[in-house]
Amino acid sequence: MGNNIETETKNGHGEMIGEAKTFEEYKGAGVFADLLLDRTFKKAFNPDSQNKVCLIALLNAVLEGEIASPIVDVQSRNKEYSDGSNENRTSIFDLHCIDSAQRRFIIEVQILFQENIVNRSIYYASQTIIAQGQRGKKYNYELNPVVTVVFMEFNVFADDRYIRRAKLREINGSCISDALNFVFVELPKFNKPLDELETTLDKALYALKNMKNMTQMPKQYVNTVFELLFSTAKLAKLSKEEQKMIDEAQKAKWDKYAIHKAAIDSGLQQGLEQGLEQGLEQGLAKGADQKAREIAKKMLLKKKPVEEIIEFTELSEVDVLAIQADLDKT
Repeated sequence: MGNNIETETKNGHGEMIGEAKTFEEYKGAGVFADLLLDRTFKKAFNPDSQNKVCLIALLNAVLEGEIASPIVDVQSRNKEYSDGSNENRTSIFDLHCIDSAQRRFIIEVQILFQENIVNRSIYYASQTIIAQGQRGKKYNYELNPVVTVVFMEFNVFADDRYIRRAKLREINGSCISDALNFVFVELPKFNKPLDELETTLDKALYALKNMKNMTQMPKQYVNTVFELLFSTAKLAKLSKEEQKMIDEAQKAKWDKYAIHKAAIDSGLQQGLEQGLEQGLEQGLAKGADQKAREIAKKMLLKKKPVEEIIEFTELSEVDVLAIQADLDKT
């Protein structure tokens, strides 16, 4: 995998793709694990462990003013639709829980740009609404609220606000139902420095975005509920097996990021040269395919199973076998 990725790039939607990083920089300082990895996030905010206090504080902070009463207790909830989405967990992962007021929570972390992010969230929240239905004439459509919270490592909306809260409202702004609730957090837009953190929300978002780059817990987190996050994410306290899994997850996340970034760069360049939208689309496809083939080649050299390579790169079996054949000739 190439080492350098150019300084910040924006695509046609205007969202920030990323900053210049080598993999060594991308994985952080090496003291704390990246909280925006599937394994780390679910351990740090586990609703069935002592870390539930961190999850409760996080949810209460992002939902302030939008729910009828604060969250007091939570526990994990099996997905009503166990198949869920089919995205790779290096691109997206989620956590499902329910609180003592029977409100359902879907917490998602989106790592790579997702088109129609709002519609996608409505779609999966609606499945949780539908799952509450009961057959028979006596069903009165009483629904427990479903709350979707999405943390994004990219920008979608045009203005500078980093958090958006929404529910079903009249045109004048009055709420007509609390059945569906949404929060979208664009982490790249949260740029408060450490010495300006004031609220619980500030501290939560700063930790999510920056913990992997810290070498020690800042004084701003001492005697706060999020002090537990630092203890949970400290790499030295993890088993060798956990450290290995986190390292592999970080590398997979980097590879996905690099494929996406190469696709954007290639598409922009060709689009600028041709001045056509078609050039952007063709460049995106070409860049993504080229990067996927590079990764497939490296995985084959490491003797990774063909099935695993197909799943990770999304190349066809024919493409992967053709790359293997080329390697066999050398």
